[in-house]
Amino acid sequence: MNFSVIVILLFGRSQAFSIDATNNPQLMTSTKLNSSAATAECLPYGSWPSPITAKFITGSSVGMGSLKTDAEGELFWIEGRSKEGGRQVVCKYSPGDPDATERGGVDQIGKDANARTRVHEYGGGAYTLHPSGGVIYSDFLSQRLFWQNKDGVKISLTPENTWADGQYRFADGQVDPSGKNLICVREDHGSKGDASPVDVVNEVVSVALDGSGEMNVLAKGKDFYQAPKISPDGQKLAYITWDHPSMPWDSTELRISDISSGNANTADHILVAGSDGDTSVLQPAWHPATGSLYYLSDASGYHNLYRVAPGGTTGISILPKEIDFGGRAPGWQFGQQGYSFLVDGRIAAHYPNQSTGETELVVFAEDTLGTSDLPGMVKKSAKIFSKKDGLPHSFADLAPSATGSLHLVGGGPDIPSGVYKWDGLKENIETTSTAE
Repeated sequence: MNFSVIVILLFGRSQAFSIDATNNPQLMTSTKLNSSAATAECLPYGSWPSPITAKFITGSSVGMGSLKTDAEGELFWIEGRSKEGGRQVVCKYSPGDPDATERGGVDQIGKDANARTRVHEYGGGAYTLHPSGGVIYSDFLSQRLFWQNKDGVKISLTPENTWADGQYRFADGQVDPSGKNLICVREDHGSKGDASPVDVVNEVVSVALDGSGEMNVLAKGKDFYQAPKISPDGQKLAYITWDHPSMPWDSTELRISDISSGNANTADHILVAGSDGDTSVLQPAWHPATGSLYYLSDASGYHNLYRVAPGGTTGISILPKEIDFGGRAPGWQFGQQGYSFLVDGRIAAHYPNQSTGETELVVFAEDTLGTSDLPGMVKKSAKIFSKKDGLPHSFADLAPSATGSLHLVGGGPDIPSGVYKWDGLKENIETTSTAE
């Protein structure tokens, strides 16, 4: 097997549970025991009292997701802790640290912090990593942005003297290449934070990371925005946008703007995909080495992968399949990504195999030569990995490491749900098949 368990019990209790007939006989049998004999008690079907309650099952559960890795290959995630009222905590995997939990994670935000955003009310995209170290996150209570830097110092990026709590909410942030600004979605709920839904304003903004609270609008004019992504050279902004009453899985647009132009009007930005008003375009991402732009589009009826060549404005379907690459319920939350870029420049994407029910991973090469037959090149280079190669039965939330490992959230009938580290891409696995 080419994977190792990092964290287990994703949705289960944080401690192992076993039933012992001597110490807890009521958990084992429907008889009441006394000192001399067991006497059965007849009760109506479904009414037998059990100490295993819903609270017992969920009270100690810890949900985990939103995996990210930094430049050194360190792994981060968010934990949702039932025992702490559902508080969302950003953690770093460091099992040798004396402060590590039984899951091997060390809290990266203070005990009074809750990394959770209310933008769009569906959650996701509540934190990101700064290249120099530390975690930038949205705090649930005030909806303000904070940077817990690598030295453990908490910096308020949107100070209290700038506006009232609740006026602005932030999500889906990414630090620009200069390291001086956070590019994110901002939701304006009015000066008192009580604007009616029809008056709420969504925009893409840059937030200065010097603690001044300075913000500049980069895209405006639509009802909703999602997934703002800055190109590797810091010159272009790609983002998803749509208007009410559409939902992101119904009809969206992918647009690109030139940041230096200073023009924030969405209508003036280049429309890459979604011009027909009936296509769902999601999850844009710039290739870190070549500057090509990837995204998902359901123009074919399925959310397939598309690619825009460096400097181009038109996308090409590169791996057409009658399957969805967007993961479960694409578009529901911020931060969803059904594919990722590996340290060697290849692209990895996951999708469900409709025949086996397993999740499969396809890995293919990036076009660095301007190939005329891009889908042909991708098909030829693609390799498929699955459970037989050591992956969990089901998985998502890919987080490649600088060391070549791949972290993911997974599980299956034979293994617990958890965060896994898979090293299968480091080896020359002869059993892999080419993509069909």
